[in-house]
Amino acid sequence: MYHVKGGIKLPAASRADRRIANASKGHCTAFAVLGENEGYRVQAESHLELCNLLLLNASGEVERLKEQALFEWEEGGRTKRHYFDVLALLKSGARVAYTVKPEKRASSERFLSEMRVIAFYAVHSGFCCEVRLVTERSFCQVDLRNAAILAAVRPSEFSAEAADKAKKVSENLVGSVTLRDLSAKVGMAACGYRALLCLVRRDVLRQSRHEVLSPKAFVHAVGGEK
Repeated sequence: MYHVKGGIKLPAASRADRRIANASKGHCTAFAVLGENEGYRVQAESHLELCNLLLLNASGEVERLKEQALFEWEEGGRTKRHYFDVLALLKSGARVAYTVKPEKRASSERFLSEMRVIAFYAVHSGFCCEVRLVTERSFCQVDLRNAAILAAVRPSEFSAEAADKAKKVSENLVGSVTLRDLSAKVGMAACGYRALLCLVRRDVLRQSRHEVLSPKAFVHAVGGEK
């Protein structure tokens, strides 16, 4: 973790095994901060990679992400290398490697043949427990929009008072209510609303319906009456 004068904490450095270009004329590149609190920096070499990172960041199963993860193996007396787009370290201890490609490229037999070999060595060497192929067809747009919203919510953006009030209101919640109604009970306008979104991110509150997060969205306390 980096520190500067004044008590501000900057995000931890990316864990990537290689750096991507800062910009490209041919495709999107992106840099973001994910994780809890100050978080850690990540980089994406395409918009699809960024979407995948956001969705994994929103998953309650993921402990940490490592993008551009290097895997090396021996094949036919030669050392070969492959960079997985992201390696997800799960809270269960499992490690899942992701390859992110457009559907058109991912469906080619040549690409699939190469990935079968890489996946075989990656799993059998213990580098990961599973290899997953992700394309644009893997994404639900509702989940993606929610993941982007939750990634933007950080405790540093609202006061400790708002966080405490949001927590107390949520602890006494029975049944499903809208985030607008909960915000009114917190009584701190946008600050209170963002504190509630942070509780959704931490799975203290959970959406009652599969819908885009908004003041009209219904939520309930985890373990409470739906």
